[in-house]
Amino acid sequence: MPEFSLACMKRIIQKAGNERVSKDASLELSAVLESVGEEISKEAIRKAEQEDIKTVKKRHIRAALRDLEK
Repeated sequence: MPEFSLACMKRIIQKAGNERVSKDASLELSAVLESVGEEISKEAIRKAEQEDIKTVKKRHIRAALRDLEK
């Protein structure tokens, strides 16, 4: 079962400019976003641990995203 709703994935694709969206496309986008989100989260956790804190904050997510984009 996908973490993100298929309706939400469909809306994202439609918002990007395509009115017709298959269920498979919505499922695939959900899987991709879940995978990318997990990678960002793991890196953000490492950033928080480097600061010796347990709470992942917005700055950790942004820093993780910057590092993963390199």
